[in-house]
Amino acid sequence: MNSLRQKLDWLWRLLGTATSFSLFGLGGIFLGLVLAPLMFLVQPDAAKRQRACRYCIGKGFALFIAVMKFLGVLSYEIRHAERLQNHQGTLVIANHPSLIDVVFLVSFFPQTECIVKSAVTRNFFMRSAVSAANYISNEDPRELLAVCTERLKQGANLVWFPEATRSVVGQPLDFKPGAAAVAIRSRARILPILIRVSPTTLTKGDPWYHIPRRRPHWELDVLPTISLEDSVTKPPDLRQETRALNLRLASLFEQALENSAEKMQPALSGNIQPG
Repeated sequence: MNSLRQKLDWLWRLLGTATSFSLFGLGGIFLGLVLAPLMFLVQPDAAKRQRACRYCIGKGFALFIAVMKFLGVLSYEIRHAERLQNHQGTLVIANHPSLIDVVFLVSFFPQTECIVKSAVTRNFFMRSAVSAANYISNEDPRELLAVCTERLKQGANLVWFPEATRSVVGQPLDFKPGAAAVAIRSRARILPILIRVSPTTLTKGDPWYHIPRRRPHWELDVLPTISLEDSVTKPPDLRQETRALNLRLASLFEQALENSAEKMQPALSGNIQPG
């Protein structure tokens, strides 16, 4: 009997996952081919158009998570959700264990700056939405560094995954120096968010239809904000300072992952609080 229940639960989650991602894809097509082009026609003000498009994306991402939770595809909890509030000019960094991590973070911060792959900016279905939202392309690394630094200095929030790609299960976090370099140059506050998924799913190279034997649970722990002026010792040059900060952030996440593996306690289950 238990075996049959497990099989039925697995099949339901497979169908629920397929439904969720299908709706997500259709929503993206609608935004890219209908809604974003319409915004260009009816809203000549770029700043207002940007805000409207980002609002739609943030609400769409929150809805996607809500649908997956409603269908029983996933569960999640947010620790210290109050730390998500009242941010301006903050660099939000997180580890990247699953495909939908960015969906969670953008639902928290719908008006945030996002970095997108250069291929996305040329994608027929997505380029108009990316343009309307004024997201940042990673095509030119030097320009990327300059644009991110400037937008943080102007008071925008920016979401960044220091690993630059999804984590590899069983291997240490591999933080690239980009996020640290931007933080050093902008002197922005840093908001670390630890993401843990159990059992692992939607990992690097893992297709969506590889459904785990039990429902995966996302735990998002919002860690205390880091102030560079107070917390970072300044070596003599930017390169050394960037390296020191990058090592510090990687160590912070590795230690937090070890601690969270030892004790997983429920908190704010199923409660997304957009910033």
